[in-house]
Amino acid sequence: MTHTRALILAGLGIVACIWFWLSMARPLLKRARAYIAQVSTCGYLPAPPSPGAVAFLRGLARFFAWWQAGKLTVIGRENLKISGPFVLAPNHPHYVDPAIAVLILDRPARFMAARGVFRALWGLGSLICSRVGAFAADLTPGKGGPAREAGIKVLTSGQTLVMFPEGWAYLDGKLGQLKKGAVRIAREAQNRRGSPVHIVPVFLRYGRYPGSWIKKLNPTLEYLFLFLNAWYYRRGVTAVVGKPISSAELPLDDARATELLAQRIVALDPAKS
Repeated sequence: MTHTRALILAGLGIVACIWFWLSMARPLLKRARAYIAQVSTCGYLPAPPSPGAVAFLRGLARFFAWWQAGKLTVIGRENLKISGPFVLAPNHPHYVDPAIAVLILDRPARFMAARGVFRALWGLGSLICSRVGAFAADLTPGKGGPAREAGIKVLTSGQTLVMFPEGWAYLDGKLGQLKKGAVRIAREAQNRRGSPVHIVPVFLRYGRYPGSWIKKLNPTLEYLFLFLNAWYYRRGVTAVVGKPISSAELPLDDARATELLAQRIVALDPAKS
C-alpha cells in the first residue's frame, strides 16, 4: 500500500511539474526571450529609467566601482554644470567605466552600450541594461546607424547621453581609435534642436592595467579575470572632466572633428601632468 501511494504521489508530482512548465514557465521564458531580442536590437530605445531604476543603478555602480577600482577621485566636476543636453565621452580603459560614469554624473543618463553587453549571460544583461537607461549598439563597421539615431533622439529630448567613442574597452591604459559616432550625434542633434549641444571629454586613469595581452581572451573571460583579480588591479581611478565642446565649434569634417575630440580627451590624462 505504501509503495502504491508513493507511486501515485510521484505521478502527481510529475504531472504538476509538466503543468507548471506548460502553463507558466514556458510562456514566461518565451516572453523573456522575445523581450531580450527586442531590447538587444541595435538602436531600440527603451523608456527612460524610473527613479527606482536610477537609484538601483547608482547602488550597483558604487559596488562595482569599489570592488574593481577602489577610491574614485574626480577632477573638474564643475565642467558638468551644463543646462542643456550633452554627451559624456570618456575613454574606455576598463569594463567598470560605465559605473564610474554613473558616479561622475549628478543626473540620470542614457547609455549607449555594445550589443554584446546586452546578450551577456544568456540575455541577463538585456534585462538589467534596458531598465536602467541603456540601449544597444552594433559595433560592426557600417551597422551602427540605428544606435546613432537613438543617441540623437536622446539629446533632442533633453536627456544626457553617455557613450565611449572607442567602442569596446581597451585594457592597457592607451587611447584606442575613436569612432565618429559621438561628433555625428552631437552635430545632428544640434540641427534638429536648432541650438548647440555639448560633448564633455573625460579621461579615466586607473592605477593598474592588465595590458594588451588580455585581448587574447574573449570579452567574457576578460571581465571574469579582472573581477576575480580585483585585489591586484584595485589601485584607484582618477576621472578628469574637461571643458565642454560645443557642437557649433566642431569641424564640419567628421574625421577632423573626431580627432579634435581625441586630442581633448588625451590632454586630460593626469599621468601627463
